[in-house]
Amino acid sequence: MSFHLTVDLVSRQLLRWSGKRRGSGFAFAALALILLAAAPAAVVMDAAAQTGAGEHVGGAKPAEMRRVALVIGNANYVKGNALANPINDATDICNALQRLKFEVLCYYDVPNRRAFMQHIHDFQVRLGRGVAGVFYYAGHGVQVGRENYLIPTQANIVKKQDIEDQTVSFGYIMDALEQGQSDFNLVVLDACRDNPFRGFTRAMTRGLAPLTEAPAGSIVLYATAANERAFDGSGRNSPFAKHMLANIGRPGIPIEQLIKDVSRGVQDETFREEGHRQTPFSYGSFTGEFCFAGCAVPVSAATAAQLKSREEEMERLRREKAQLEAQIASRNEQSNSGKEKSRKEPPPATPGTPKADIPAAF
Repeated sequence: MSFHLTVDLVSRQLLRWSGKRRGSGFAFAALALILLAAAPAAVVMDAAAQTGAGEHVGGAKPAEMRRVALVIGNANYVKGNALANPINDATDICNALQRLKFEVLCYYDVPNRRAFMQHIHDFQVRLGRGVAGVFYYAGHGVQVGRENYLIPTQANIVKKQDIEDQTVSFGYIMDALEQGQSDFNLVVLDACRDNPFRGFTRAMTRGLAPLTEAPAGSIVLYATAANERAFDGSGRNSPFAKHMLANIGRPGIPIEQLIKDVSRGVQDETFREEGHRQTPFSYGSFTGEFCFAGCAVPVSAATAAQLKSREEEMERLRREKAQLEAQIASRNEQSNSGKEKSRKEPPPATPGTPKADIPAAF
């Protein structure tokens, strides 16, 4: 039974008792007022228990991490195949993260390895304890051996050595993030497209290489599984970016759940549009708490209605408390008045046997 129902029953019983037991007004007043004074707080606690709110009541709320992001979109390749979506994808991701109060570094069509590495450095120096770092890349990437490489727009790859000289290895990026010592890192790669350099294919493998492991406190998310190709789609954004954008603004969604929701959306859309499922894949784990739009659970319309109902109930309890106080005061006044009158008036004569006449003694 909820506390507010208990108070309702007790208050009604007290009114009945107070009519029968005038001499115990103080005891009843104390009990009634204690119960009704506690009722508003109990109603709030009852609402919190039912809605999931109030998790941090009575304790300090965990401090939120400062959030920093680096977003790069490379599309207009000078020597390779140009891409339709990365500029749009990066622009929209940047805007979304800025709305979510991230400190965002956004770059488009990064021309060469030196510029790319400088952007990584500028991102790294903003990391540290109490920081969550997000790196998002949309553009061409290739797999050579067991290493992945992200490609600047002016790269001209004609031999294997050009990859080392003109691109940025994924290992370099992960080392930079690890040295940044952030509490959490998320790396998102939408780079699993077709080989951009048709004249050089001998050392390159389709898609990105799988990771053997991710650094502690890091999650790496590929737009599709290792050794598979990601689709560009026919709209403004790639299917992967589209579903990332649809989910990162949802409050209260942990990163693990977001990845599942994005993956499900991408698989369904690509199977419907392309006849083949593109399956995003993640590596690593994080034992802490990270949500793009904050981890506080939003109040739904149903919950808001419940809270309004409880506010109305609190007001009703306040009115009943005032009525009960007035009734108890009135009954106590009547009781005291009756006692005072009894003290002032002599008791009425009790009818008895008439006294016999006794003759006077001589």
